[in-house]
Amino acid sequence: MTQPIYTALESFPDHPPSGSRASGDRRQRAVEADDVPTSAMGALELETYRKCWLASSRFRRHNTEVAAERERERAIGLAEKEARAAIEKAMRTGKGFPRSASRSGHSSSSRSSIEDVDDDQDESLRRISDAERYPPNGGLVAARLLFSRIFDRRPALLDALRSGAPAILIDVGDALMLDRVAMVWRSILFESTTRFMDLARDPVKRREDLDALYLVVKEPPKSTSKISLDTTALSMLAFALPLIAISPLARSHLPEAVNAAATDRIDFPPLDATTIVRTIRIVTGKTCPQAIADGTLTHTSIADLDIAVRFDRTPQECLAELRRLNVAKIAKKKSRELTLSQLHGLGEAREWAEEAISDIEAWKRGEISWSAVPSGVALNGPAGCGKTTFAAVFAASAGLNFVSATLAKWQSSGEAHLGHLLRAMRQDFEAARARAPSCLFIDEIDSFPDRAGVTHSHRDYVIEVVNALLAEIDGIAGREGVVIMGASNDIGRCDPALLRAGRLERIVQIGLPDIPELEKMFRVRLGADLVDEDILPIAELAAGMTGADVERVVKDARRAARRDGGRSLVFDDLQKALVEDDDRPHELRWRTCVHEAAHILVDVIHFGPQNVFARVAKMQGRFGMSARRNNGYSSGTTEEYRKRLEVILAGRTAEQLICGSASHGAGGVPGSDLDSATGLACAMVGSFGLAGPTPLTYLGPARDAGTFLAFAEIRTAVNHELSEAARSCALLLKENRSVLEAIARRLAAHGRIDGAQVATLLAEARRDGLPSGRGGAEP
Repeated sequence: MTQPIYTALESFPDHPPSGSRASGDRRQRAVEADDVPTSAMGALELETYRKCWLASSRFRRHNTEVAAERERERAIGLAEKEARAAIEKAMRTGKGFPRSASRSGHSSSSRSSIEDVDDDQDESLRRISDAERYPPNGGLVAARLLFSRIFDRRPALLDALRSGAPAILIDVGDALMLDRVAMVWRSILFESTTRFMDLARDPVKRREDLDALYLVVKEPPKSTSKISLDTTALSMLAFALPLIAISPLARSHLPEAVNAAATDRIDFPPLDATTIVRTIRIVTGKTCPQAIADGTLTHTSIADLDIAVRFDRTPQECLAELRRLNVAKIAKKKSRELTLSQLHGLGEAREWAEEAISDIEAWKRGEISWSAVPSGVALNGPAGCGKTTFAAVFAASAGLNFVSATLAKWQSSGEAHLGHLLRAMRQDFEAARARAPSCLFIDEIDSFPDRAGVTHSHRDYVIEVVNALLAEIDGIAGREGVVIMGASNDIGRCDPALLRAGRLERIVQIGLPDIPELEKMFRVRLGADLVDEDILPIAELAAGMTGADVERVVKDARRAARRDGGRSLVFDDLQKALVEDDDRPHELRWRTCVHEAAHILVDVIHFGPQNVFARVAKMQGRFGMSARRNNGYSSGTTEEYRKRLEVILAGRTAEQLICGSASHGAGGVPGSDLDSATGLACAMVGSFGLAGPTPLTYLGPARDAGTFLAFAEIRTAVNHELSEAARSCALLLKENRSVLEAIARRLAAHGRIDGAQVATLLAEARRDGLPSGRGGAEP
């Protein structure tokens, strides 16, 4: 049996024998004309380069000859047309034939001469292969060069192909590149006479009829075909023949037997500047006048080479087109399409992602089993904090196909009948299996509530939907290469079975970003704009915002600059996009300053000056806010919770003390001071066991504390806690009235104050021994 070896140059047509001096000189000139140092290429890549260059050269020559032939035919046709017109004119005038007609013999002779040339051309064309009559394809050329380079870097693997039976598994993640590699690999590694067997399609043959085995898989096989393919692979591995298996990811696409037998695993390399330059040289026949700087064509794909690199263009035109395509991709790239390193304010979510990606890469290398990979996670955080963005970025960073779904999407399929919903759900899970390795992201998983708490008339419908989801998750849990990720604004509403081990077993909290994280988020979205500006004041103003808010602010600022004559973005654009025009009357603004001053003053007195601030800028419909960025660990005592109630009620209490009466600013909407204080007091009375006449009675979880108000005794106990907190807060504010008003004046002047500044004012007042009475008038 003939052992398979990579094809020698002499096996290709139109090459003189290897011993021919003319052959060697011509091959050397072909490469030297490229200005590519042959030392930079391995033997196999150099051989591939020469063949591609020669084929491209023949096509260009052939194309030139065809164009010249067409031009000659056009000229002859035009001359014959003019001659006929002259003859017709002479016959109409009766003047006889024109003198040019006497040269008709010459035209006939010329025609005969052209036909002779055409015969010669036909003879020449017969020596050009059919493949060389088609223009060179930039993507195919690049695939050939990259594939050859893989084996040049592994010379022992080439030797094994000649004399042994290695099982080589090559992962090609890019689908277009995989198509091209599948077309070219055999002609690079093996002789044209090598006898192959395709494990997926060909019937089993005798060993004496085979030289090598191969398997090219582009989609994960279905369970039935996977069993059959695994059986075939097991039997054929006993033939002790070289095996080449190419797929997007061997672990999820190839039979277990092939994975187990692998002697070498190779990740196909990405496109690089050197390959692009050589591809342009081969296709155009001209040397690139300049090197490509690293990063210039970062987003160039194999499809871009097909589009931009053409035989009728100069190298400069090819590069210009590649750069245009690259710039267009960057311009289309959404600000949400970030890398994992550019995601900020995600806390433990980013740590989980980095660990999961490391495990997934180890699984791809065959170092760990899929059961060791964290493949089920639930993200919990407020709306707009970046859960969906995080999921998409994680999938891209991990090299996973992204499949997104929601209950609303499933319900909107068909006619919203239960059967249609379940079918749509099943289709998304099947898509995740088929596209493995993949990440199935299910948003708003709180739409699948705790079945035990469903009491309405559609209870059976809800239970069946939740049961179906759990069954699908269980069915995919054992499938290698599929990560399931859920997201919720309130994870406590989810059915507990959804969050148990083996399903979405890890709950990752994503909170609001702090000021340093907000500054980083602004920097990422601003890109090259405002690089020399200090944007910390912007981040401080944005405290309490989410990643979605940051993205909106930057987008609004860019829009303002664009509409103002298309100028560059400036700091004021960002500030105006963040802070609304404040048209409040002076009295109302002063009341807001007093309100927020009280919040931060009581907060600093009770919990310290770290990580707390207050501002009175008009933003997102709010006139002001006071917030602590990180509450840290809580002792959970009655005393601590009563202090928290004082902080919440401080604003309303200060309005009564300084302005003479309270306004509606402390209540009226969910999330207001009164709403927060009432909810906390309800939890103290009915859930935490910290207050009320029956503290040992548990009425429910803290998140449902508002429902406790249905009981009269709870309402009485809650009102008592709130009244006592308001009374204690009033005493504290009276004792520190001078500091309260000093804080309010600073807020009126500067719009912001932090805990450290408040602590300084407190220290100064205590050092100076100021009386607790009025420390200053309204500004």
